[in-house]
Amino acid sequence: MIAAMALWVGGIARVRPARLGVPAAGVAIVTTLLAVHDWTWAPAPRWIPAMVLVVLLSTPSARVLRADQDLLRARGATGGQVVGLAAAEAAAAGLAGGAVGSVVSLACGFATGTGVAVVREIVLLLFAGLLVAALAILPPVLREWYFVPADGGPPWWSPYGLDVILLALAFVWPLFGWAGGTMLLWRLVELGLRKGKRAIGGILRPLVSGLAGVIALSISWRSALLARSVVLVALAVAFAMATALTRDGCGEAEVDLIASLILAAAAAGPSFGAALNERRRDLLIVSTLGGKRRQVAAFIAGDALVVGGGGLIAGHLLGVLFVFVSKVERVPSPHGYFGLLALVVIASCVAASARIAQLAARDEVSDLRDY
Repeated sequence: MIAAMALWVGGIARVRPARLGVPAAGVAIVTTLLAVHDWTWAPAPRWIPAMVLVVLLSTPSARVLRADQDLLRARGATGGQVVGLAAAEAAAAGLAGGAVGSVVSLACGFATGTGVAVVREIVLLLFAGLLVAALAILPPVLREWYFVPADGGPPWWSPYGLDVILLALAFVWPLFGWAGGTMLLWRLVELGLRKGKRAIGGILRPLVSGLAGVIALSISWRSALLARSVVLVALAVAFAMATALTRDGCGEAEVDLIASLILAAAAAGPSFGAALNERRRDLLIVSTLGGKRRQVAAFIAGDALVVGGGGLIAGHLLGVLFVFVSKVERVPSPHGYFGLLALVVIASCVAASARIAQLAARDEVSDLRDY
């Protein structure tokens, strides 16, 4: 069984390196922030929203999970074996990321102490890495195998108003405000993309002219998928803004700012690229029906505007909310850093768009069977 798990993890690393690389890199960032902030819990530790963002970014695509699990079912795999394989993936990503985070923390002097204290710190960081990777990888696998997930639609907490409840409890613990604000944003973005076809078409018309209505309808159909990408970008931008507006000039603040830029780039590019990749079937249908490259590029540009532009605007609003509920001392707005943040998000979205456009140009009609 252990040999089979090792072969599975090795195959995943060879065929889909990003599937293990993304959570491992995220774990490295979180463990470094843990060491930098000395595991602090008050009043609103920055490593917690960073961990949430890493978990969301590292969650495997539902389509990829479904394809893998269909293959495992065909080969007679049991639920326990599937969970075991997922646990092996989480262990590999968590240990690799935790090791990198530990090395960085030791090299930069973030992990303090000597002898037994250092060993204890490293063990805790490795354990934290395993926990973050498990939170990112295991729940989607369990959901796909044991339940029938909904293919889109509003978030599961929408009918219960959990986002509003958490916002109301922000005065008890600021982290409730972070969670509630993010969830409320998710609800509003998904609702806006699903119901706001006319408004979206009006915004896109100067960019794509006659295709605005069709693209707006396509965005509405994929509202759940695009809403996730918008929220990921917004959360990364908000995390960066909250870091920049509350930094106190110490060495920890510089690490937070660098980590924020890395997370913003990861949220904008890879998550947007994954959302676009899920739409390659739509782009292939457009090409098959006689659509020109300019029209395919217009579809991609429409998504890029929604994800990049919407994420930047929503992220700024969310960042202000985070600073407000955290009740910490503010510093003057660092406009240069905000400009760099916007540039990172835009460049990451453009790079992802160019890559998907390149893949879409290579797709053939026979590739429709793969979707």
